[in-house]
Amino acid sequence: MNAKDNNRIIALDAGHGANRGLHHTGCAANGLVEDELALDFVIRIGHNIRLAGIKTIVTRPDSRLVTLESRGKKAVEADCDLFVSIHINAGPATANGVEAFVAEGDRRSYAIAQQLVNRLAKHDLRNRGAKWDSQSQYSRLRVLRDTYRYMPSVLLEIGFLTNSHDAALLKDKYWRQRVSIDTAEGIIASLAK
Repeated sequence: MNAKDNNRIIALDAGHGANRGLHHTGCAANGLVEDELALDFVIRIGHNIRLAGIKTIVTRPDSRLVTLESRGKKAVEADCDLFVSIHINAGPATANGVEAFVAEGDRRSYAIAQQLVNRLAKHDLRNRGAKWDSQSQYSRLRVLRDTYRYMPSVLLEIGFLTNSHDAALLKDKYWRQRVSIDTAEGIIASLAK
């Protein structure tokens, strides 16, 4: 790491959160809650990034829901070098693996997203690849659209809560730690390019 890295800032976004008496706003299945897992990953990833001497900001530091608008605004105002939003996927019980989304046409973010997915696929997850946000069920992902013009921006889906294989991995805190270390190393490596 060089002195320039000490000035880098990574925005880490834990998807979803609790709101208006709801326990969570993300998905839940197999005894797992997306909001809680996303925050757990962000805490672990952030710790490992800071160990390398790189600063982080966290858009959702606790269980409370934070608006999509404020997430992107916080990253842009902090002049971050990369925005990574962590989520856990849901779908049919047969759907599994890791994938990432980036704003349509954003090639620099796409390259980072593909590298992160390739790294995480080595942790017993099916590689579903990097995709444009137009390929998501929501068509345009707000956190990406609010940030990609200012910094590379990736929404990373780490496994499926609704798949028994992925759920078993996600329940293992040691597996989550290994994945978090590898994700942090991938994020740090992307800064060097």
